[in-house]
Amino acid sequence: MELFKAAKEAISMRSKFSEMEKKLRAKVIDFEYKEIKIKVNAKTEFLSLELPQDLLKENKEKIEKIILEAFQKAAEKSQKVMAEEAKSLTAGMKIPGM
Repeated sequence: MELFKAAKEAISMRSKFSEMEKKLRAKVIDFEYKEIKIKVNAKTEFLSLELPQDLLKENKEKIEKIILEAFQKAAEKSQKVMAEEAKSLTAGMKIPGM
């Protein structure tokens, strides 16, 4: 009987994680850093990048550094949103290791 209950809970959990993944993909975050605009979803999948024309006049190293900083900060924001969303979606679920 316990095995059946555990299997049922596993199926339910898989369904909830699938739903959570869809919601995280659909949650789009518009992020701006030093006039660089990035769209990223809550699964940290980058969707678009828009560079200001002024930035393109800078030297290669400076452009690379600023773009890298922008992506890192956008990823941090995405991960915070993911954690908040996951917390609300998994409220009440007993997930091993969490």
